[in-house]
Amino acid sequence: MTATRAARHRMPGRLVAGGLAALVVAAIALVVGVFAAGSEPTENVLGIGPGEVVDWSLSLFRLISTLATVGCAGALLAAVVLLRTDGGPLGTQGRRAVRDASNAAIIWAAASFAGAVVTSAIILNTPVSLLRYRFDDALGVPEVKALLITGILVVALAVGIRRVQTSSAAGLGVLVAVAALIPPALTAYPRNEAYVVLAGAALVLHVVAATSWVGGLAGLVRYGRASRDGLPFVLERFSQVALISSIVVLLSGLLSGAGRLAAQAGGFDQVLDAATTAPYGGLLIAKTAVFLLLIVGGWIHRRQVVTNLIEPGPAFWRLVAVELLVMSIALGLSVALSQTG
Repeated sequence: MTATRAARHRMPGRLVAGGLAALVVAAIALVVGVFAAGSEPTENVLGIGPGEVVDWSLSLFRLISTLATVGCAGALLAAVVLLRTDGGPLGTQGRRAVRDASNAAIIWAAASFAGAVVTSAIILNTPVSLLRYRFDDALGVPEVKALLITGILVVALAVGIRRVQTSSAAGLGVLVAVAALIPPALTAYPRNEAYVVLAGAALVLHVVAATSWVGGLAGLVRYGRASRDGLPFVLERFSQVALISSIVVLLSGLLSGAGRLAAQAGGFDQVLDAATTAPYGGLLIAKTAVFLLLIVGGWIHRRQVVTNLIEPGPAFWRLVAVELLVMSIALGLSVALSQTG
């Protein structure tokens, strides 16, 4: 590859800085959420088990996996929807998007496999160095199997989409990505809870919709800015995706949380009390408030641009950056929720 082509495909420094900022903000939100809920890992006084560092590493791998998932989904959504070519050959930005999706999928897969190892150690209460003696037991843990299935699917995704040339082929990658999201969501709740089917099904919808929404906004920043002539069309398409996804995120998140609280409190009639007293309820309320802010503010902001045909300038992109940072807070709180009983 020549120097000119390499420069053309290099990610701008501001986007790299923005990605790192999102990671830091999400990590801070995660730590604050975990401590606020009182679910922070503690060291076993007897020195038995995987240890506090391993417990914290599970949160880290979940956060990395979540952000990589968003990056992968955003790039695929850009190639298939935002930069749509009706199944024809991908343009320059579309080909860049599928390469980015492949790179993000590699990180997603690595975090999933690492998470499977750490999850095995925590659930089996065994140091990581001794897991090789309990290999069969680890493979029998549903949460571990779910992460391994996700990792395998995402590796196939990373390889399969690396050099696709059409939006229809990239669309197949979207289906694989959605399939990879489902196994961990199905094992997010204990199987003996009476409301697990309701909460689990809602969570699957929540994860898919949230990934499309947040990833789509990230894709808009990454690829929409470089496609200035087609930016109004890209922005209008994203507004449609964001509106549908945000509504599904809000409703499915509330339904999933209500199912979890109902299982803890003993019925749906106790959900409101549990929401105001249980640590999980407090985090759920905080996360819901953040998403409501994003839904209302983001929709009004983008509709003004699309309806009035305003040329998106620096002020517009700064507001989009703020949206992404607020979304990072929501993602960090989501991971904290997954750590809270």
